[in-house]
Amino acid sequence: MVENSKHEGPATHAVTFVWNAHEGENVELIGDFTRNWKEPVKAIHKGGPRYEAEVRLAQRKYYYYKFIVNGDWRQSPTSPTESDDRGNVNNILEVGDVASVTPSIQHPKKDVNIVKVIDRPLTKNEQFMLAKAARCVEFSVCPITLTLK
Repeated sequence: MVENSKHEGPATHAVTFVWNAHEGENVELIGDFTRNWKEPVKAIHKGGPRYEAEVRLAQRKYYYYKFIVNGDWRQSPTSPTESDDRGNVNNILEVGDVASVTPSIQHPKKDVNIVKVIDRPLTKNEQFMLAKAARCVEFSVCPITLTLK
């Protein structure tokens, strides 16, 4: 169970939650970080089955969350889950020095829910390179060489 339900310190971690499944038309993110499950965050449609919701979270041990897809509360089948003190099964996210989610499935399917963490705002160049890399991975073709500085 979640050990500490208080948010410790300022919200320093930008976390983007991604719903990437075909059945969603209206997708929201909800969790213990959305005014204790009371104010869902509307996910933005990014094309195809992909929806993203970005929130800033404070460093602490764990957060519980779910997605609301077309009015139904759902958890990601590929992210870790845990039952809360009321017996509800929720996804769980650990935010330490950096946030991490260890998928429960070793080889995720093509259409899975993904959580990515960025500890600071990206520069314009980093945004471009990240978008370009994502397109290369999605289409399995990369016409340019990506190098780290």
